[in-house]
Amino acid sequence: MKIALVVDSASDYLGQEENIEIVTPLKVVPLNVNFKGEDTYLDGTTITHEEFYKKMRDSKELPKTSQPAPQKFYDTFKELLSEGNSVIYLGIASNLSGTFQSANLAKEMFSEEEQNRLHLVDSETVSAGVIYLLEFADQLIQKGLAIEEVYQRIEERKKDVTGIILLETLENLRKGGRISALQGKVGNFLNIKPLLKIKEGTVETLENFRGKKKGIKKLAEMIHEWREDHEELLIVHSYPSKQVVIETFKEQFSLDAFKRIRCIKLGSVIGTYGSENSIGIIMY
Repeated sequence: MKIALVVDSASDYLGQEENIEIVTPLKVVPLNVNFKGEDTYLDGTTITHEEFYKKMRDSKELPKTSQPAPQKFYDTFKELLSEGNSVIYLGIASNLSGTFQSANLAKEMFSEEEQNRLHLVDSETVSAGVIYLLEFADQLIQKGLAIEEVYQRIEERKKDVTGIILLETLENLRKGGRISALQGKVGNFLNIKPLLKIKEGTVETLENFRGKKKGIKKLAEMIHEWREDHEELLIVHSYPSKQVVIETFKEQFSLDAFKRIRCIKLGSVIGTYGSENSIGIIMY
């Protein structure tokens, strides 16, 4: 039985500078992005990362993001099933978005036989964390593993994935109602940069820094520990370019020890709350 893969656009697979090579047939279901007074955009499809950040910069209000309708997932699954594939969907953490639930509703629209060919994985992560699991799944499929084993291996591997991100500002969290207006004002007045951890679908604050340099220094310390056992570094960011990212870290720490460094730019979904000029790493 052939296998196909599906992700949603919160994986940030679309519109990357990096060449992400997936051999297995792959479909991406876009989430919705809406700026007040404008038509709804499809994340990574009808709006690029650059266009999104420019619009958000110019907008007084935070854009709204929403999960795809179940019909979008149904149509994608149906197309792949009709081509004789079994399907594995790797979705954004269900604790952070209703997208995974939307995919589940789509699955229920199929016959029992078809449902047996649909395997849905709550990745419990976002952005490049999903890309890491996507590449892992692709490697297993290319080795000829059965879909049940691929599914189980992904379920096990996802527990090891941790995202760490240093936010540039609290303003987007304030606008989005994630923190109070007072917390936002005080945080911005004190130039607070929160360092967040995303693991097993939950977000927690590791530490708050007064100033960006202290936060970058902490990330550099974590990278230093990481490189002892790993040859590749996976960075997530909302900077203008990969070069700016590299230069930002070089002020604190040499990245030359890594054989490969990849920078995945945050798209509309995570960028809405992460803001511009945020930076982090994916550990696994």
